[in-house]
Amino acid sequence: MDRTRTVLPVWLVMVAGCLALYSLHPEYFSLAGLKSIAADHHHLALLAYFLLLSVRGLTLIPSTPLLISGALVFDPIEVFVANMAGILTSSTLVYRYARFLGIDTALEKRYPEQTRTVRQHLEDRELPVIAGWSVCPFVQTDLIVYIASTLRTPLWKCLVGVGAGQAAIVSFYIITVKAFVPV
Repeated sequence: MDRTRTVLPVWLVMVAGCLALYSLHPEYFSLAGLKSIAADHHHLALLAYFLLLSVRGLTLIPSTPLLISGALVFDPIEVFVANMAGILTSSTLVYRYARFLGIDTALEKRYPEQTRTVRQHLEDRELPVIAGWSVCPFVQTDLIVYIASTLRTPLWKCLVGVGAGQAAIVSFYIITVKAFVPV
């Protein structure tokens, strides 16, 4: 059986489950509800936050809404550590997932010229390109990880680049939320 035919239904079931939980218990997703859960079950809430950050990259959902929510609920250091750990875990999963589904082969066949151009940029300056992409707030970091994976950029270079770029933007968001959003 084709891997993509197996993964898509699993992904759809996960999304449907999240939507069902939201429709049945919207109070859990309000700021007051999140703060209450975090206060009553701090370590469990922080673990759930980390796990959400870790798997959200596979769905290409941006981490910014989770980051802002976390900054409103948790201590800034906890948010930073959980976000960085979640982003690096997510990047690792995305990196492996791209090969698992054979996205590398599909990209090579479908977009040979564009793949060659991106490969040239990454081969010349892998770390700066990945870090620069990762620090930019309006582009999806997971996309550069997918691309780097398909182009066989070493995982450690992806993680160092993503870590450097995301550390800067995550810090900026946390400081901004704590400074300007009344809690």
